Amino acid sequence: MLRKYNTVVFFFFIFALVISSAYGQTDPQELDDYIFKLAVFGPSEDIFVWWGHAALIVEDTRWNYSRAFDWGIFYYPSDNFLKDFIKEQVRYRVTAGYFNIREYTDEDRDITIYTLDLDRAAKERMISYAQNIVLPENCYYDYHEFRDNCATGVRDIIDLGIQGQLKASFGDAPGRFTKREHVLRFSWSRPFSNWFLGFLMGQDLDRQITQWDEMFLPVEIARNIADFTYTDDSGDSRKLVSSAQIINSSKNRPPVLNAPLVTWPFFLAAGLMAAAVIFLIRAGQAKNIRLCRELLGLIQALLGLFLGLSGSVLVFGLFFMSNDYIQQNINILFFNPFLLIIAPLGILSATKKSFYVNPDKLLGILWTYVSFAGSLTVLARALPFFYQQNQSVQALIIPVAFALSEIPFPRLLQPQKDA
Repeated sequence: MLRKYNTVVFFFFIFALVISSAYGQTDPQELDDYIFKLAVFGPSEDIFVWWGHAALIVEDTRWNYSRAFDWGIFYYPSDNFLKDFIKEQVRYRVTAGYFNIREYTDEDRDITIYTLDLDRAAKERMISYAQNIVLPENCYYDYHEFRDNCATGVRDIIDLGIQGQLKASFGDAPGRFTKREHVLRFSWSRPFSNWFLGFLMGQDLDRQITQWDEMFLPVEIARNIADFTYTDDSGDSRKLVSSAQIINSSKNRPPVLNAPLVTWPFFLAAGLMAAAVIFLIRAGQAKNIRLCRELLGLIQALLGLFLGLSGSVLVFGLFFMSNDYIQQNINILFFNPFLLIIAPLGILSATKKSFYVNPDKLLGILWTYVSFAGSLTVLARALPFFYQQNQSVQALIIPVAFALSEIPFPRLLQPQKDA
């Protein structure tokens, strides 16, 4: 477990680190005093740590001092992470320093420390690389959620230490889930966020990946190395993890699922219930035209805002951001900014205003388009080029769009007089 050390030892160690870095080598005897550990942390509240965190800890048993190499340090110019992330102004870097484990226990996060059994040569390779990567001219890197993050940095340095044996074992082994499925098994307890993340993620996240790729998640590194055996520089076989210590188990946070939930039946049920309510309101126009018209108009205005704003976020990601995991998103066919026009048309319909157009007729046409386009994406899933795991999006929207379209009640879309 990490300890807290006095200031004199800290500055002496930093001085020794600078000197060893300057000469590009570490005393072989000193390497025997180093213990390398992988720290894996569970999720927290902020969105950027929903998927956990990992760091490499190096303990110096001679001087009773520990430092952590952390690939997850970032800063953003304003006080709004999401805004700066969208503007791509968040900068990421690798650091070495104190590791305050109390911060993580105070956040009620799962914490497990894995002690690595490494020979002297592996330690030399890892510490040499780590000391170099934290230098000011080397520490900044281009962060990517799935290819270059806090977990992949730790994965790669461990692989460097054992001379590529980790990647050789897992680089071609089929992964358990797709990237989308891995992401969503962490966000399952936040239904709307879970649905919206699934909506934004494109086809690239539905491709088959390897176990090596899966280690963009800290928990997947821990799962894969727990029983991993490698050959050291002397030709001896070693188990990479000599021990695992649970420092803290979260008491109040939802657990991370071992496998992703199948959520589309839930959203289909929600979509069908919403469609049933709309059918009842539309059928009730024969008895109370005004009330039903106002309800339908309000419902359509709100749905238009939802579809249009969601589509605007998607279009912004597709055309103005470099995040490749949003690209090739077939949801754009029935979620796009053009559908914002439904909002004012819904208001016009509710207030029985024409304003140069027949809002009811135009609304029926637009909802028929959404229904048709959404159904087309269902059929397109049969083709590998268009395959996307967006069943939850389709299941929620298509029944509602169908209920509002011209298809079931074309007669009721004609202008009607209040009773």
